[in-house]
Amino acid sequence: MKFLFSVFTFILTFTSCDSSKKVLENNKQMQETPSGTYYINQIGDNDVSSNKIAIHFDEATNKVTGFSGCNNFFGSYNVENNNISFSNVATTKKMCRKDINAIEKQVLKYLNSINTFSIKNDVISFSNNEKVLITGIPKTIPSEKNKKSNISYQTSVKYKYYSRNSFDYILISKDQILISKDESLINNETFKIETKDWNAINELVEAVDLETLYKLTPPSTKHQYDGAPHANLSIIVGDQLYMTKTFDHGNPPQAIEDLVNKVLSVKEKLAKQ
Repeated sequence: MKFLFSVFTFILTFTSCDSSKKVLENNKQMQETPSGTYYINQIGDNDVSSNKIAIHFDEATNKVTGFSGCNNFFGSYNVENNNISFSNVATTKKMCRKDINAIEKQVLKYLNSINTFSIKNDVISFSNNEKVLITGIPKTIPSEKNKKSNISYQTSVKYKYYSRNSFDYILISKDQILISKDESLINNETFKIETKDWNAINELVEAVDLETLYKLTPPSTKHQYDGAPHANLSIIVGDQLYMTKTFDHGNPPQAIEDLVNKVLSVKEKLAKQ
């Protein structure tokens, strides 16, 4: 009898540990959410990597925008764990070739039926009841874009941090700095940036590996339970935008810590004027 009780206890303990492990693994997988821009390379069974289809997620406003093959689209999205839904998706009204229109129609149809997502090895997959409908990869900046000769005159840096009750937006370029507390960015203030501040920011940008910016792992994730404001850093080079994953405001990844601190110090200096 004691032997049977011991075996039962062992099985119960093993099952409990295994269940806890699975919960931890699932929670880990759910921590990463869609952020920034992704190039769509697969629609159903079709390779569409040459069509330049893209989707962009703005975590601050839960707005989604993108290019569906012929037209630009826009709408809203909601994420809960690994569940995702899109709503109020609309497009511009440009007409294209029949084959391109067919791909676009499929993209928009799938957006309305997607209910889950997963991110693994930098590939994002959108599914409906475990059937993968769309896959994409993070948008990157070509290596030649990361040369000093280009960065100095076509770079801007965007930093935003927000919580349930606050929103702060900073956009710095060579000529000016824009600051806003309005999520719609309708109400904002612009200031002329000092040359020495821009040069310092520019040097810090040059030290960042733009192509791996999206891979930086946040050192903490308090923002996931409102323990810290959400924060994102974006670096725009020409018409290319590159964004970090969401991290805790006040605790950025080490690779961008100096850049983030400089951006915030420039903002604080303006606030004291």
